[in-house]
Amino acid sequence: MIGDNKIQFIEKLFQLTSKDLLCNTSYPLNKSWFEKYKADIDIMDGENEMSFYFHIPFCKHLCSFCEYTKFISSGFEEEEKYIELIIKQYNEFWREHGKIELLGLDVGGGTPTALNLKSFEKFMLFLEQVRENHSCKNTIESSMEFSFSTYDRKKILLAAQCGFSRLSAGIQVYDRRMLRQNNREISSIKTIKNICEEIKQCGINKLNLDIMYGLPNESFDVIKNTIDAIELIMPEHVTLYETRYNLNQLDYIGLNRELLWKQYMYIYDRLLSIGYKGRLGQNTFSKYDDEGVSSYLYTRMFYGKPYKGFGISAQSMSRKGLSYNNLKLCKEKCMPQIEKIYEEDIYMLPTREIVAKYVCIALYSGRFNIKVVSDILQQDGMSVFKDEFDFLFNHKYVEIVDDYCILTSKGFPLYGAVASLFWSEEHKEKYIKTVTNNL
Repeated sequence: MIGDNKIQFIEKLFQLTSKDLLCNTSYPLNKSWFEKYKADIDIMDGENEMSFYFHIPFCKHLCSFCEYTKFISSGFEEEEKYIELIIKQYNEFWREHGKIELLGLDVGGGTPTALNLKSFEKFMLFLEQVRENHSCKNTIESSMEFSFSTYDRKKILLAAQCGFSRLSAGIQVYDRRMLRQNNREISSIKTIKNICEEIKQCGINKLNLDIMYGLPNESFDVIKNTIDAIELIMPEHVTLYETRYNLNQLDYIGLNRELLWKQYMYIYDRLLSIGYKGRLGQNTFSKYDDEGVSSYLYTRMFYGKPYKGFGISAQSMSRKGLSYNNLKLCKEKCMPQIEKIYEEDIYMLPTREIVAKYVCIALYSGRFNIKVVSDILQQDGMSVFKDEFDFLFNHKYVEIVDDYCILTSKGFPLYGAVASLFWSEEHKEKYIKTVTNNL
């Protein structure tokens, strides 16, 4: 596609993806897009620095809006076995790869603090050993997810002793009725504030609270009440999540990009007015001059650094490709019996697919690093995507500042469409063909 044909192609792709709520920071849109790239390779071979992510899938309640792999625990024995399996997976990786430099270490889920105390203590002792096995930068900020309903002072003390300096919990929306509709409970503001104070006393420096917009029937009154709650608690970091939907849900939720933009802007303006810092288009906000994320997410979003996922369904990525551990798409309420955690799907990807994945991840922060794109391609990214950049510049959807391509106030409401311009050519064409045939 060259000349006018390429320009028309870009315009058509942008028009279609700008209206599609499935087009966000997810890539690929369909697992089948990568099927032909399946390979039996070690995507971390040759990598000497990366971040680690450990997935603990157990929860007290299974929230209906959560898109991650999670289960109701059947008890101590299941949790104990799972910790043994995750330790075994890590040890196999460590024996193969040795003392790589650790750029970040996060634990998520699920709800890690839903583990029983004995299993949690065993897991923290294991993570201390992981840190000892690898050289680490002094600036690493490790983060772990928790919930106020599973708060246990002993667990938080163990986490602090293990080197965690940041904890993250979800408020989502401060509306009991809406949360109960989604099988989630919420603590009172007083309880949350008391727990936050106790966590600080345990040695945790930063707390992040997640909030969501775009939930079905989420009115501006509900959003206002949620930000009012944030103002009373004032955690160090606040992270916004746009609710993700699958294809079968989009017909009845009554959402569109314009409404999502208005909801984001309301939250953005309120957060800045009460003292938080953040760029327009960014989904993370901080009381400090940082990006509001852990080292694991920072190195992924801003520098495209490799990351290795341990635990069921966890994702790993390097400049060679992408992989997912087993049980990635499991929707059972209880975890199936497994004897091993392993990479079930491994994809050796062309550089254009690596770029597409990186840009989508990075746009979570409202910008991406052009130098990283060029490094992946081993050629000038501005030249490779000249037509795409020309289109974005002409419509004032992005601007270049230093090494970054940054979404403007005009471009952010269409961030999914902006991201689509950096998909591989094959999947741009496949998307257009599929959508056009379904019209």
